[in-house]
Amino acid sequence: MIKLCIGGRIARYVAAVLCLIGIILAGVSTAQAAGMQLTKVGQLSAARKPQGVPDDYVVTPNGYFSSSCVVTLHKGDQLQASGMIKRVTGVMEKPAQCTQPNYTLQGDRIEANGQRSLLNSKTPPPEQSGWVESANYSSSTPIGRIVATWTVPSQPSNRGDQVIYFFPGLEQLPNVQSILQPVLGWNGYGDKAWTLASWNCCVDGTTFHSDPISANAGDVVVGDTYSNCGAGVACSSWNIDSRDTTTGQTSSLTTNPYADLNWVFGGVLEVYSVATCDQYPGGPITFSNIQVYDRNNNRVSNPPWQGSDTSGINPQCNYGMQTSATSATLSY
Repeated sequence: MIKLCIGGRIARYVAAVLCLIGIILAGVSTAQAAGMQLTKVGQLSAARKPQGVPDDYVVTPNGYFSSSCVVTLHKGDQLQASGMIKRVTGVMEKPAQCTQPNYTLQGDRIEANGQRSLLNSKTPPPEQSGWVESANYSSSTPIGRIVATWTVPSQPSNRGDQVIYFFPGLEQLPNVQSILQPVLGWNGYGDKAWTLASWNCCVDGTTFHSDPISANAGDVVVGDTYSNCGAGVACSSWNIDSRDTTTGQTSSLTTNPYADLNWVFGGVLEVYSVATCDQYPGGPITFSNIQVYDRNNNRVSNPPWQGSDTSGINPQCNYGMQTSATSATLSY
């Protein structure tokens, strides 16, 4: 019976149908991933969004941006030093020039040319938007890699319109030109769920990120940001890998840092529109097995982690930080 089917017209028809179904299902999966949209400012309640930020702007780990200034790089794409994108197909593509301002988490306006203006109307109290806690230090030598591990926490018990981000990362000092960050986000796509993506902001007013992947409470995440060049080289090609080791999925961004990276973040908690302590996810969260390497591929044996001042943050939620040479625990 099997041999007859394999050799006959029915088998070829069935095989063709099964193949078509597979293509359709793959297309649906791709379409669903491509259809994920970042949380819009208009999705936040009126009491929890900065005045003056347009409703059609989106929430990112780097502030509020016009969607025209947010670019997705897919697996295999590369952001070049020129600002061109080399697609996985080899095609070179120039993103549309960003002409819209972006806004900081507190609502201050930054023009596309980088000029900053302070706004009189910011996020009304008691909602908190900003970097709540970070373990960081300034390095006297350029950094070539940082990698850290953490576990996806439970979702907030109060699942409102708040957005939560956790990440390690690298920036420049004293003039920040970009930030490379593998990011775990809650409600980043208006989904009240956990997602992972890799980000680089903000070349010519544009913020770039990889295709997001889903994550679940209890999953173990590794964020790895590293130079693709040999030791001692000022490299223009870096990878940012946001890897869910539980599911085996990785969301990667190949990008240019645009300058030496010497501001090191072992772990950061960033939030939008948190009004009450029950809007935080389960905590505390520990970034463990943190490994920092300089440009010469020498591991930094004892990073001098410093904490951030949480005294003026409202609401107060028992914030605290403990660090070791290889870990940073953020309490809330």
